[in-house]
Amino acid sequence: MKKVLFLFITFLLVLGILSACGSNETAKKDSVDNGEDVKSEETEKEEEAEDEEEINISTTLEEIIEEESGKYSGNKYNEAIVHRDLDENSFQDKDSFQVYNYLLGLMSESETYKEHYEFAEDFNASIETSLSGTPESMKLEDGQVVNGTSNIAILLDASGSMAQKIGGKTKMELAKEAINEFVASMPEGANVSLRVYGHKGSNSDSDKELSCASTEIVYELNPYNESEFKTSLDSFKPTGWTPIAKAITETKKDFAKVDEHAQNIIYVVSDGIETCDGDPVKAAKDLHDSNIEAVVNIIGFDVDSEGQKQLLEVAEAGGGEFETVNSADDFKQVWEKERVRLYNEWSKWSAENYNDVASEQSDKVNELYSEKADFTNLTYTEKNHLSEAAYYLYNQKQISSEVRDEVSSLIDQRHDILKEYEDRYKELIDSVEAEGKNLKEQIEDKGDAMKDKYDNN
Repeated sequence: MKKVLFLFITFLLVLGILSACGSNETAKKDSVDNGEDVKSEETEKEEEAEDEEEINISTTLEEIIEEESGKYSGNKYNEAIVHRDLDENSFQDKDSFQVYNYLLGLMSESETYKEHYEFAEDFNASIETSLSGTPESMKLEDGQVVNGTSNIAILLDASGSMAQKIGGKTKMELAKEAINEFVASMPEGANVSLRVYGHKGSNSDSDKELSCASTEIVYELNPYNESEFKTSLDSFKPTGWTPIAKAITETKKDFAKVDEHAQNIIYVVSDGIETCDGDPVKAAKDLHDSNIEAVVNIIGFDVDSEGQKQLLEVAEAGGGEFETVNSADDFKQVWEKERVRLYNEWSKWSAENYNDVASEQSDKVNELYSEKADFTNLTYTEKNHLSEAAYYLYNQKQISSEVRDEVSSLIDQRHDILKEYEDRYKELIDSVEAEGKNLKEQIEDKGDAMKDKYDNN
Protein backbone atom coordinates (compact mmCIF):
# COMPACT_ATOMS: atom_id res chain seq x y z
CA MET A 1 0.00 0.00 0.00
CA LYS A 2 2.83 2.41 0.87
CA LYS A 3 4.57 1.55 -2.35
CA VAL A 4 1.48 2.39 -4.42
CA LEU A 5 1.05 5.72 -2.59
CA PHE A 6 4.69 6.65 -3.30
CA LEU A 7 4.31 5.96 -7.01
CA PHE A 8 1.13 8.05 -7.17
CA ILE A 9 2.84 11.03 -5.50
CA THR A 10 5.83 10.74 -7.85
CA PHE A 11 3.48 10.74 -10.84
CA LEU A 12 1.81 13.95 -9.67
CA LEU A 13 5.19 15.63 -9.24
CA VAL A 14 6.19 14.71 -12.79
CA LEU A 15 2.92 16.05 -14.12
CA GLY A 16 3.51 19.28 -12.20
CA ILE A 17 6.99 19.69 -13.58
CA LEU A 18 5.83 19.03 -17.13
CA SER A 19 2.99 21.45 -16.70
CA ALA A 20 5.35 24.13 -15.41
CA CYS A 21 7.72 23.58 -18.29
CA GLY A 22 4.89 23.87 -20.77
CA SER A 23 3.75 27.10 -19.18
CA ASN A 24 7.27 28.51 -19.30
CA GLU A 25 7.68 27.62 -22.97
CA THR A 26 4.34 29.20 -23.76
CA ALA A 27 5.30 32.33 -21.81
CA LYS A 28 8.63 32.51 -23.59
CA LYS A 29 6.95 32.09 -26.96
CA ASP A 30 4.39 34.77 -26.13
CA SER A 31 7.21 37.01 -24.96
CA VAL A 32 9.21 36.46 -28.17
CA ASP A 33 6.14 37.01 -30.30
CA ASN A 34 5.27 40.17 -28.45
CA GLY A 35 8.90 41.41 -28.71
CA GLU A 36 8.99 40.79 -32.42
CA ASP A 37 5.78 42.70 -32.86
CA VAL A 38 7.14 45.64 -30.86
CA LYS A 39 10.43 45.57 -32.76
CA SER A 40 8.58 45.45 -36.08
CA GLU A 41 6.47 48.48 -35.19
CA GLU A 42 9.53 50.42 -34.02
CA THR A 43 11.43 49.52 -37.20
CA GLU A 44 8.55 50.69 -39.38
CA LYS A 45 8.40 53.98 -37.50
CA GLU A 46 12.15 54.44 -37.86
CA GLU A 47 12.00 53.67 -41.57
CA GLU A 48 9.12 56.10 -42.04
CA ALA A 49 11.08 58.76 -40.16
CA GLU A 50 14.14 58.10 -42.30
CA ASP A 51 12.03 58.43 -45.46
CA GLU A 52 10.71 61.77 -44.25
CA GLU A 53 14.22 63.01 -43.41
CA GLU A 54 15.55 62.14 -46.89
CA ILE A 55 13.06 64.44 -48.63
CA ASN A 56 14.64 67.87 -48.64
CA ILE A 57 12.86 70.40 -50.81
CA SER A 58 15.30 72.82 -52.45
CA THR A 59 14.40 76.43 -51.76
CA THR A 60 17.31 78.22 -53.48
CA LEU A 61 18.93 78.05 -56.88
CA GLU A 62 22.19 76.96 -55.29
CA GLU A 63 20.41 73.95 -53.77
CA ILE A 64 18.61 73.12 -57.01
CA ILE A 65 21.79 73.01 -59.12
CA GLU A 66 23.40 70.56 -56.70
CA GLU A 67 20.64 67.99 -57.27
CA GLU A 68 21.12 65.15 -59.71
CA SER A 69 19.24 65.32 -62.98
CA GLY A 70 16.31 62.96 -63.47
CA LYS A 71 16.80 59.73 -65.37
CA TYR A 72 14.46 61.04 -68.10
CA SER A 73 15.85 64.58 -68.26
CA GLY A 74 16.89 66.40 -71.40
CA ASN A 75 16.76 64.36 -74.60
CA LYS A 76 15.91 61.23 -72.63
CA TYR A 77 12.43 62.50 -71.86
CA ASN A 78 9.58 60.51 -73.39
CA GLU A 79 6.07 60.96 -72.07
CA ALA A 80 5.02 57.37 -72.70
CA ILE A 81 8.09 56.01 -70.90
CA VAL A 82 7.45 58.32 -67.95
CA HIS A 83 3.83 57.14 -67.76
CA ARG A 84 4.94 53.52 -67.79
CA ASP A 85 7.37 54.23 -64.96
CA LEU A 86 4.59 55.87 -62.95
CA ASP A 87 2.21 52.96 -63.64
CA GLU A 88 4.74 50.54 -62.19
CA ASN A 89 4.67 52.33 -58.83
CA SER A 90 2.02 53.02 -56.25
CA PHE A 91 1.50 56.56 -54.99
CA GLN A 92 -1.78 56.24 -53.12
CA ASP A 93 -0.05 56.01 -49.73
CA LYS A 94 2.44 58.83 -50.47
CA ASP A 95 2.15 62.48 -49.48
CA SER A 96 2.74 65.45 -51.79
CA PHE A 97 6.42 65.79 -50.85
CA GLN A 98 7.11 62.15 -51.66
CA VAL A 99 5.29 62.39 -54.99
CA TYR A 100 7.08 65.65 -55.90
CA ASN A 101 10.46 64.18 -54.97
CA TYR A 102 9.82 61.09 -57.09
CA LEU A 103 8.86 63.19 -60.10
CA LEU A 104 12.08 65.19 -59.73
CA GLY A 105 14.00 61.94 -59.77
CA LEU A 106 12.50 61.33 -63.19
CA MET A 107 12.55 64.77 -64.82
CA SER A 108 14.78 67.22 -62.89
CA GLU A 109 17.08 69.31 -65.13
CA SER A 110 19.37 70.35 -62.29
CA GLU A 111 22.72 69.46 -63.87
CA THR A 112 21.92 71.49 -67.00
CA TYR A 113 20.82 74.39 -64.81
CA LYS A 114 24.24 74.19 -63.19
CA GLU A 115 25.94 74.57 -66.59
CA HIS A 116 23.92 77.72 -67.30
CA TYR A 117 24.64 79.03 -63.81
CA GLU A 118 28.40 78.52 -64.16
CA PHE A 119 28.34 80.15 -67.60
CA ALA A 120 26.74 83.29 -66.19
CA GLU A 121 28.91 83.45 -63.08
CA ASP A 122 32.11 83.03 -65.11
CA PHE A 123 31.08 85.34 -67.95
CA ASN A 124 33.40 88.30 -68.57
CA ALA A 125 31.17 91.29 -69.27
CA SER A 126 34.12 93.59 -69.96
CA ILE A 127 34.96 94.75 -73.47
CA GLU A 128 38.36 93.19 -74.13
CA THR A 129 39.05 94.65 -77.57
CA SER A 130 42.50 96.25 -77.58
CA LEU A 131 42.37 99.62 -79.22
CA SER A 132 44.91 100.11 -81.97
CA GLY A 133 47.51 102.83 -81.62
CA THR A 134 46.12 106.25 -82.45
CA PRO A 135 47.81 108.23 -85.23
CA GLU A 136 49.79 110.05 -82.58
CA SER A 137 49.49 107.27 -80.00
CA MET A 138 47.37 109.19 -77.53
CA LYS A 139 45.41 108.05 -74.47
CA LEU A 140 41.66 107.86 -74.08
CA GLU A 141 39.94 109.65 -71.23
CA ASP A 142 39.62 106.48 -69.17
CA GLY A 143 43.39 106.12 -69.19
CA GLN A 144 43.57 103.24 -71.63
CA VAL A 145 47.04 103.40 -73.16
CA VAL A 146 47.29 102.98 -76.89
CA ASN A 147 51.00 102.61 -77.63
CA GLY A 148 52.47 105.44 -75.59
CA THR A 149 53.14 108.87 -77.13
CA SER A 150 54.60 110.10 -80.39
CA ASN A 151 58.07 111.60 -80.53
CA ILE A 152 58.56 114.01 -83.40
CA ALA A 153 62.13 115.17 -83.95
CA ILE A 154 62.88 118.00 -86.38
CA LEU A 155 66.44 118.23 -87.69
CA LEU A 156 67.12 121.64 -89.19
CA ASP A 157 69.98 122.40 -91.53
CA ALA A 158 71.88 125.47 -90.27
CA SER A 159 74.54 125.44 -92.96
CA GLY A 160 75.58 128.69 -94.65
CA SER A 161 73.44 128.03 -97.73
CA MET A 162 70.28 128.38 -95.62
CA ALA A 163 71.02 132.12 -95.54
CA GLN A 164 70.03 132.42 -99.17
CA LYS A 165 66.84 134.41 -99.78
CA ILE A 166 63.62 133.30 -101.47
CA GLY A 167 60.98 135.98 -101.96
CA GLY A 168 62.58 138.44 -99.59
CA LYS A 169 63.20 135.99 -96.73
CA THR A 170 66.06 133.62 -96.08
CA LYS A 171 65.50 129.89 -96.36
CA MET A 172 66.19 129.68 -92.63
CA GLU A 173 63.49 132.26 -91.82
CA LEU A 174 60.96 130.48 -94.00
CA ALA A 175 61.89 127.11 -92.52
CA LYS A 176 61.56 128.40 -88.95
CA GLU A 177 58.12 129.89 -89.65
CA ALA A 178 56.87 126.68 -91.25
CA ILE A 179 58.32 124.50 -88.49
CA ASN A 180 56.75 126.62 -85.77
CA GLU A 181 53.32 126.40 -87.42
CA PHE A 182 53.71 122.66 -87.79
CA VAL A 183 54.68 121.83 -84.21
CA ALA A 184 52.01 124.20 -82.89
CA SER A 185 49.40 122.01 -84.59
CA MET A 186 50.61 118.83 -82.88
CA PRO A 187 48.18 117.30 -80.32
CA GLU A 188 48.75 117.72 -76.61
CA GLY A 189 50.12 114.22 -76.13
CA ALA A 190 52.91 114.42 -78.68
CA ASN A 191 56.52 115.25 -77.81
CA VAL A 192 58.58 117.41 -80.15
CA SER A 193 62.27 118.20 -80.31
CA LEU A 194 64.42 120.49 -82.42
CA ARG A 195 67.99 119.64 -83.32
CA VAL A 196 70.19 121.84 -85.51
CA TYR A 197 73.34 120.88 -87.35
CA GLY A 198 76.16 122.85 -89.01
CA HIS A 199 75.40 125.93 -86.90
CA LYS A 200 78.95 126.55 -85.70
CA GLY A 201 82.03 127.89 -87.39
CA SER A 202 81.54 128.86 -91.01
CA ASN A 203 81.31 127.24 -94.43
CA SER A 204 84.96 127.86 -95.12
CA ASP A 205 87.39 124.97 -95.32
CA SER A 206 89.19 126.15 -92.22
CA ASP A 207 86.03 125.71 -90.15
CA LYS A 208 84.89 122.45 -91.72
CA GLU A 209 86.00 120.22 -88.84
CA LEU A 210 84.34 122.46 -86.27
CA SER A 211 81.15 122.84 -88.26
CA CYS A 212 80.88 119.14 -89.20
CA ALA A 213 81.10 118.22 -85.52
CA SER A 214 78.35 120.65 -84.61
CA THR A 215 74.88 119.30 -83.92
CA GLU A 216 72.87 120.37 -80.92
CA ILE A 217 69.42 119.73 -79.55
CA VAL A 218 68.01 123.18 -78.80
CA TYR A 219 64.55 122.01 -77.72
CA GLU A 220 64.52 118.81 -75.68
CA LEU A 221 61.95 116.13 -76.50
CA ASN A 222 58.92 117.46 -74.63
CA PRO A 223 55.34 118.57 -75.26
CA TYR A 224 55.18 121.77 -77.30
CA ASN A 225 55.56 125.01 -75.38
CA GLU A 226 55.04 127.99 -77.65
CA SER A 227 57.36 130.53 -75.98
CA GLU A 228 60.13 128.05 -75.24
CA PHE A 229 60.05 126.60 -78.74
CA LYS A 230 60.16 130.08 -80.31
CA THR A 231 63.15 130.94 -78.14
CA SER A 232 64.93 127.80 -79.32
CA LEU A 233 64.32 128.79 -82.96
CA ASP A 234 65.94 132.17 -82.32
CA SER A 235 69.07 130.68 -80.73
CA PHE A 236 71.03 129.95 -83.93
CA LYS A 237 71.74 131.24 -87.41
CA PRO A 238 72.85 129.56 -90.65
CA THR A 239 76.65 129.47 -90.84
CA GLY A 240 78.49 126.20 -91.53
CA TRP A 241 78.62 122.87 -93.30
CA THR A 242 75.98 120.07 -93.55
CA PRO A 243 76.56 117.04 -91.23
CA ILE A 244 73.23 115.21 -91.89
CA ALA A 245 74.55 111.76 -90.94
CA LYS A 246 75.82 112.96 -87.56
CA ALA A 247 72.53 114.69 -86.78
CA ILE A 248 70.55 111.50 -87.54
CA THR A 249 72.90 109.40 -85.41
CA GLU A 250 72.62 111.78 -82.47
CA THR A 251 68.82 111.76 -82.77
CA LYS A 252 68.90 108.00 -82.30
CA LYS A 253 70.43 108.69 -78.85
CA ASP A 254 67.65 111.21 -78.12
CA PHE A 255 64.93 108.60 -78.82
CA ALA A 256 66.71 105.98 -76.74
CA LYS A 257 66.08 108.09 -73.61
CA VAL A 258 62.28 108.04 -73.92
CA ASP A 259 59.40 105.56 -73.99
CA GLU A 260 60.50 102.53 -75.97
CA HIS A 261 56.92 101.91 -77.11
CA ALA A 262 56.53 105.37 -78.61
CA GLN A 263 56.11 106.16 -82.27
CA ASN A 264 59.28 107.96 -83.40
CA ILE A 265 59.24 110.26 -86.43
CA ILE A 266 62.03 112.43 -87.85
CA TYR A 267 61.71 115.35 -90.26
CA VAL A 268 65.05 116.38 -91.74
CA VAL A 269 64.90 119.86 -93.28
CA SER A 270 67.90 120.48 -95.56
CA ASP A 271 68.75 122.54 -98.63
CA GLY A 272 71.52 120.28 -99.81
CA ILE A 273 73.43 117.05 -99.55
CA GLU A 274 75.78 115.78 -96.84
CA THR A 275 79.01 117.84 -96.98
CA CYS A 276 80.85 116.39 -94.00
CA ASP A 277 81.88 113.02 -95.46
CA GLY A 278 79.25 111.17 -93.46
CA ASP A 279 76.87 108.50 -94.79
CA PRO A 280 73.32 109.73 -94.14
CA VAL A 281 71.79 106.75 -96.01
CA LYS A 282 73.48 104.30 -93.63
CA ALA A 283 72.63 106.45 -90.60
CA ALA A 284 68.94 106.54 -91.62
CA LYS A 285 68.82 102.81 -92.25
CA ASP A 286 70.52 101.97 -88.93
CA LEU A 287 68.02 104.15 -87.09
CA HIS A 288 64.99 102.76 -88.90
CA ASP A 289 66.11 99.12 -88.46
CA SER A 290 66.96 99.54 -84.78
CA ASN A 291 64.56 98.75 -81.95
CA ILE A 292 63.66 102.45 -81.97
CA GLU A 293 62.09 101.94 -85.41
CA ALA A 294 62.12 105.64 -86.25
CA VAL A 295 60.77 106.85 -89.60
CA VAL A 296 63.04 109.35 -91.36
CA ASN A 297 61.28 111.88 -93.61
CA ILE A 298 63.26 114.37 -95.68
CA ILE A 299 62.13 117.85 -96.77
CA GLY A 300 64.47 119.19 -99.42
CA PHE A 301 64.40 123.01 -99.50
CA ASP A 302 65.33 124.39 -102.93
CA VAL A 303 67.61 121.39 -103.59
CA ASP A 304 69.30 120.73 -106.93
CA SER A 305 68.88 117.42 -108.77
CA GLU A 306 71.99 115.85 -107.24
CA GLY A 307 70.82 116.80 -103.77
CA GLN A 308 67.32 115.47 -104.43
CA LYS A 309 68.74 112.12 -105.47
CA GLN A 310 70.76 111.70 -102.27
CA LEU A 311 68.02 112.94 -99.97
CA LEU A 312 65.51 110.60 -101.62
CA GLU A 313 67.85 107.68 -100.86
CA VAL A 314 68.07 108.81 -97.25
CA ALA A 315 64.27 108.92 -96.93
CA GLU A 316 63.86 105.50 -98.51
CA ALA A 317 66.52 103.99 -96.24
CA GLY A 318 64.74 105.52 -93.24
CA GLY A 319 61.32 104.15 -94.21
CA GLY A 320 59.98 107.66 -94.81
CA GLU A 321 59.13 110.02 -97.64
CA PHE A 322 60.99 112.72 -99.52
CA GLU A 323 59.38 116.05 -100.31
CA THR A 324 60.96 118.90 -102.19
CA VAL A 325 59.95 122.53 -101.68
CA ASN A 326 61.04 125.66 -103.51
CA SER A 327 59.07 128.37 -101.77
CA ALA A 328 57.35 129.31 -98.56
CA ASP A 329 54.05 128.11 -100.00
CA ASP A 330 55.61 124.78 -100.97
CA PHE A 331 56.93 124.40 -97.46
CA LYS A 332 53.48 124.99 -96.04
CA GLN A 333 52.03 122.47 -98.47
CA VAL A 334 54.28 119.80 -96.98
CA TRP A 335 52.83 120.39 -93.55
CA GLU A 336 49.36 120.62 -95.12
CA LYS A 337 49.81 117.14 -96.54
CA GLU A 338 50.81 115.95 -93.10
CA ARG A 339 47.71 117.59 -91.65
CA VAL A 340 45.47 115.86 -94.19
CA ARG A 341 47.23 112.56 -93.53
CA LEU A 342 46.62 112.86 -89.81
CA TYR A 343 42.97 113.83 -90.37
CA ASN A 344 42.46 110.72 -92.51
CA GLU A 345 44.35 108.56 -90.03
CA TRP A 346 42.10 109.74 -87.22
CA SER A 347 39.01 109.03 -89.31
CA LYS A 348 40.29 105.54 -90.01
CA TRP A 349 41.26 104.99 -86.38
CA SER A 350 37.82 106.05 -85.14
CA ALA A 351 35.94 103.86 -87.61
CA GLU A 352 38.05 100.74 -87.12
CA ASN A 353 38.11 100.84 -83.32
CA TYR A 354 34.44 101.78 -83.07
CA ASN A 355 33.54 98.82 -85.26
CA ASP A 356 35.81 96.45 -83.31
CA VAL A 357 34.23 97.45 -80.00
CA ALA A 358 30.72 97.31 -81.47
CA SER A 359 31.42 93.84 -82.86
CA GLU A 360 32.60 92.46 -79.52
CA GLN A 361 29.70 94.12 -77.74
CA SER A 362 27.22 92.61 -80.19
CA ASP A 363 28.80 89.13 -79.95
CA LYS A 364 28.70 89.13 -76.16
CA VAL A 365 25.14 90.46 -75.94
CA ASN A 366 23.91 87.92 -78.48
CA GLU A 367 25.67 85.13 -76.59
CA LEU A 368 24.00 86.20 -73.35
CA TYR A 369 20.55 86.48 -74.95
CA SER A 370 20.98 83.01 -76.44
CA GLU A 371 22.07 81.54 -73.10
CA LYS A 372 19.23 83.31 -71.30
CA ALA A 373 16.69 81.94 -73.81
CA ASP A 374 18.04 78.40 -73.39
CA PHE A 375 17.86 78.71 -69.61
CA THR A 376 14.32 80.11 -69.67
CA ASN A 377 13.08 77.49 -72.11
CA LEU A 378 14.58 74.75 -69.95
CA THR A 379 12.75 75.98 -66.85
CA TYR A 380 9.41 75.90 -68.70
CA THR A 381 10.18 72.51 -70.22
CA GLU A 382 10.90 71.03 -66.79
CA LYS A 383 7.79 72.64 -65.30
CA ASN A 384 5.58 71.28 -68.09
CA HIS A 385 6.99 67.77 -67.76
CA LEU A 386 6.55 67.72 -63.98
CA SER A 387 3.02 69.17 -64.18
CA GLU A 388 1.97 66.72 -66.88
CA ALA A 389 3.14 63.81 -64.73
CA ALA A 390 1.30 65.12 -61.66
CA TYR A 391 -1.97 65.39 -63.60
CA TYR A 392 -1.40 61.95 -65.08
CA LEU A 393 -1.19 60.47 -61.58
CA TYR A 394 -4.36 62.31 -60.62
CA ASN A 395 -6.23 61.09 -63.71
CA GLN A 396 -5.06 57.56 -62.96
CA LYS A 397 -6.49 58.01 -59.45
CA GLN A 398 -3.02 57.44 -58.00
CA ILE A 399 -3.20 60.70 -56.04
CA SER A 400 -6.01 62.87 -54.74
CA SER A 401 -6.85 66.33 -56.01
CA GLU A 402 -5.47 67.73 -52.76
CA VAL A 403 -2.09 66.02 -53.27
CA ARG A 404 -2.11 67.07 -56.93
CA ASP A 405 -2.64 70.72 -55.95
CA GLU A 406 0.14 70.55 -53.37
CA VAL A 407 2.54 69.00 -55.89
CA SER A 408 1.63 71.67 -58.44
CA SER A 409 2.35 74.33 -55.84
CA LEU A 410 5.81 72.83 -55.22
CA ILE A 411 6.47 72.76 -58.98
CA ASP A 412 5.46 76.43 -59.28
CA GLN A 413 7.68 77.35 -56.35
CA ARG A 414 10.66 75.65 -58.00
CA HIS A 415 9.97 77.41 -61.30
CA ASP A 416 9.73 80.81 -59.60
CA ILE A 417 13.12 80.27 -57.94
CA LEU A 418 14.69 79.43 -61.29
CA LYS A 419 12.97 82.28 -63.08
CA GLU A 420 14.50 84.82 -60.69
CA TYR A 421 17.96 83.91 -62.02
CA GLU A 422 17.06 85.42 -65.39
CA ASP A 423 17.84 88.78 -63.76
CA ARG A 424 21.49 87.73 -63.67
CA TYR A 425 21.56 87.51 -67.47
CA LYS A 426 19.85 90.89 -67.71
CA GLU A 427 22.52 92.41 -65.45
CA LEU A 428 25.29 91.00 -67.63
CA ILE A 429 23.64 92.25 -70.82
CA ASP A 430 23.20 95.73 -69.32
CA SER A 431 26.84 95.75 -68.20
CA VAL A 432 28.17 94.80 -71.65
CA GLU A 433 25.96 97.35 -73.39
CA ALA A 434 26.89 100.12 -70.95
CA GLU A 435 30.64 99.51 -71.24
CA GLY A 436 30.45 99.18 -75.02
CA LYS A 437 28.43 102.39 -75.30
CA ASN A 438 30.86 104.27 -73.07
CA LEU A 439 33.93 103.08 -74.97
CA LYS A 440 32.38 103.83 -78.36
CA GLU A 441 31.49 107.34 -77.20
CA GLN A 442 35.07 107.89 -76.05
CA ILE A 443 36.40 106.73 -79.41
CA GLU A 444 33.99 108.99 -81.27
CA ASP A 445 34.74 111.98 -79.03
CA LYS A 446 38.49 111.54 -79.34
CA GLY A 447 38.28 111.02 -83.09
CA ASP A 448 35.99 114.01 -83.62
CA ALA A 449 38.17 116.26 -81.49
CA MET A 450 41.31 115.32 -83.38
CA LYS A 451 39.66 115.59 -86.79
CA ASP A 452 38.45 119.07 -85.82
CA LYS A 453 42.03 119.93 -84.96
CA TYR A 454 43.23 118.94 -88.43
CA ASP A 455 40.17 120.17 -90.32
CA ASN A 456 41.18 123.17 -92.39
CA ASN A 457 37.63 124.09 -93.46
